Amino acid sequence: MRNAKYALLAGADVLALCADVDGLFAEPAPPARARYELRGCEPRGPLARAVTQAVVEGSAPQGELYVRTADGVSGLRDVRVLGIRGDVVTVEARTPPLCERDGDRDRGRGRRDAVDCANLIRVSPQEPETATHTEVTFLGCTPRGPLRAAVESGTGELPAPVTYRRLASVGTAASGVRGGRVTGWAPSGHERGLLDVTVLVDRRDLRPPAVADIWELWWWARPEEPGTWARFPSGTRGAWLEQARRHSETPDPPADTYHLDGAHVVDADSFWCALGEAFLGPGGYLADDLDQLRPPFAPGTTLVWHDAHVARTCLGVVPRARERPPTFEEIVVGLACSGVTVEFA
Repeated sequence: MRNAKYALLAGADVLALCADVDGLFAEPAPPARARYELRGCEPRGPLARAVTQAVVEGSAPQGELYVRTADGVSGLRDVRVLGIRGDVVTVEARTPPLCERDGDRDRGRGRRDAVDCANLIRVSPQEPETATHTEVTFLGCTPRGPLRAAVESGTGELPAPVTYRRLASVGTAASGVRGGRVTGWAPSGHERGLLDVTVLVDRRDLRPPAVADIWELWWWARPEEPGTWARFPSGTRGAWLEQARRHSETPDPPADTYHLDGAHVVDADSFWCALGEAFLGPGGYLADDLDQLRPPFAPGTTLVWHDAHVARTCLGVVPRARERPPTFEEIVVGLACSGVTVEFA
């Protein structure tokens, strides 16, 4: 399909190429939370300290918590300890939990930070699908493979789950999310013979409206204007990094000195956007994690970081959660370990 911007897939099968989408861009739902009981549990280490704080103050933050039971190891995210009764610890955490079972069981059992319990039980009721999911309609779709067969046969049976991919102008995959379920299709108003296909997706997989603008900007080619990434809200700059990574190019021969515009470096994604641009020009990409930082630095490379006070203020606090973005100091040390001398201007 000419100028298709989205592909619907079931596994490796392409179900449809589509011209547009409706309902995908809205503020995502906040992470769902549920209450759990850790039964037959003797708190130790950080959990014991959090339990003590919860007894005194009513609740206490714990960050991530791994629980080992006979079934394996489950990881709970954004945990808040609510209290203890006998050998039952009550916590609240984001859902769904991170599970390590079956093939990962042996690896999970080896976690030194896991808490041993008899059972991990969710006590909050499951949310109804109407509260957790919403319908997104892919417009002007050319059906293929299993979807075309289902349309022609009238059976309505489709492989599940289906995923979508945002396409670039050359047809390569540029973005995507977790799977959904096709709930129906109808003749499209775009063009005779095309379909509008409706997919039920998790509300947490919706994208902020600014992401649509980022994807459209990258549709034809890598942006050429410096600082374009800074136009977008800080919470959407991860989408910019995603596109920059997929469109990354071979860097030019390294120079001696580079300049980083730090006026908008308010979070980790902002820093990686600015760093990629500093070394590789508008839309450039080097990394999005300190462990991945393998840039084309020459010996004696200097990075002049302008307006560094912005990042020093915004990235200088270490949050309680175990998984956290790097601090300003950690970024500077990481650059130094990669052979870069950082100067502040």
